[in-house]
Amino acid sequence: MPYLDAARDALAAGHVSGGTRRNLEWVAPHVDRSAITDDEALLLADAQTSGGLLIAGEIPGAPVIGELVPAGEYAIEVR
Repeated sequence: MPYLDAARDALAAGHVSGGTRRNLEWVAPHVDRSAITDDEALLLADAQTSGGLLIAGEIPGAPVIGELVPAGEYAIEVR
């Protein structure tokens, strides 16, 4: 996953928005983060990207906007 220049440096310096942490709290019961570090999860859930990078999934009874594909069909390498 490409990141903005200095994104990792900003994270290491403690610059994480409250919205980013809320994004992670919201998805926590629905995701398996065992393949990524906590720092990667924070970068992927960054509220400035609207938080849509960490996961996408169908919630029963909620509308689905866009297209969902099975896990693994479009693997993204996290650097």
